Amino acid sequence: MSKARLMAYLASRKASGLMAGVMCALLENRYEALGKECTHPPFAFAIIASGYKLSDSEWTHLYERPLCTPSLHMYGILDSYINISKSIDLRRAFSQSAELSTYGGHFVPKSPEAIKTIFDFVAQFAA
Repeated sequence: MSKARLMAYLASRKASGLMAGVMCALLENRYEALGKECTHPPFAFAIIASGYKLSDSEWTHLYERPLCTPSLHMYGILDSYINISKSIDLRRAFSQSAELSTYGGHFVPKSPEAIKTIFDFVAQFAA
C-alpha cells in the first residue's frame, strides 16, 4: 500500500480506532514512515475505541517497537464490526495501556463506571 493509498484509505473509512493507533505510531516515529520531518510532538495520551492495527505488510513496521503513548483502549466483547482480538492486539502494541471492556457492541460505553474510568484516565494528564 503506497503512502497516498494509506492516506486515502484512512480518510475514506470510518476507522477512527485504526487511525488513532496509526497516528500514535507515526508521531512517535517522527513520520519516518512517510519520509517527512515531523515537528509535531507525540500525543500526550490516546483514547482508542474498537481500535486495530493496520495490517498491510508495508506498514506493520509501525508496531515493531512498543508505542509509548499512554493509551486507554475501549471495546465491547460483543462487537460485531471489530473482533475483540484485534483490539487486544493493538492494546498490546502500547507499553502504557489501560483497558475498558464492556459487555456490549460497537459503541462508546456511557455507563457511570465507564465515564469514571475515562475521566480518571484523562485526569492523569491535566496540568
